[in-house]
Amino acid sequence: MIKVFTQEGRRHVNQDIYGWQGNTMWVIDGATPLFGDDLLSGNDVQKTMQNISDALKRHVDDKQSLASMLYHACKDVESEYRHTISGYDLIEKYKLPTFAITIVRVNDTNIEWYGLGDCEIYMHGKIYRDESFDRINNRNQKEVSDKAALHRETRMLLNDENHPEGYWIGSLDGVGCMHGKQGSLNREGIENIYLYSDGMATVLQDKSILLSGIDVNDSSFEQYIQKHRHLTTDDITILQIQLKGE
Repeated sequence: MIKVFTQEGRRHVNQDIYGWQGNTMWVIDGATPLFGDDLLSGNDVQKTMQNISDALKRHVDDKQSLASMLYHACKDVESEYRHTISGYDLIEKYKLPTFAITIVRVNDTNIEWYGLGDCEIYMHGKIYRDESFDRINNRNQKEVSDKAALHRETRMLLNDENHPEGYWIGSLDGVGCMHGKQGSLNREGIENIYLYSDGMATVLQDKSILLSGIDVNDSSFEQYIQKHRHLTTDDITILQIQLKGE
């Protein structure tokens, strides 16, 4: 059974998107637009994340790796934009929508996971994530007079393997997809899987609430969230997969 809790942040429309198809589930966290949100058609990030989610549903295939599925979904959306948006190829890559994502595929005997950027997965008392993104978060936490300028400068380094501070992230050209972190583990003993955005990770400072197997649609979970909601103005989203009894 799949359950979801999502809440819009205070700065913009909800740019967290979640979805599933068959035995595969995901949470996508669209990156805050730093160079405008109307280069494509307005609310670019939200619409693009939904388009990628819809494309993922078409590419769910147990024979493909999770990274490959994501890559083909991104390329589908890129191809659509290239044909429908005049001057698309003239837009600098770093100005286009980017994202972090976690994906889980539940098989009969094992669970496959994938992470790119700062979303997280929690299962069986452990967090699974793309730790390589930590240095980007640390970079953006530097004490500078113009924080927005630092964030824009950081965004310009995305998917640049030739720069010492370059980093991999989800983008429409799909170049970062194969650099995400992935793995698998035995399904035995796992009753709940939680996928969540970085905003939710900030609110869930104490992961013991997840260790207890809490239902994200239960009032006690909502009460916990509201108590700690002040920790971020970002969108918050968590998708729960309940495996017990299946």
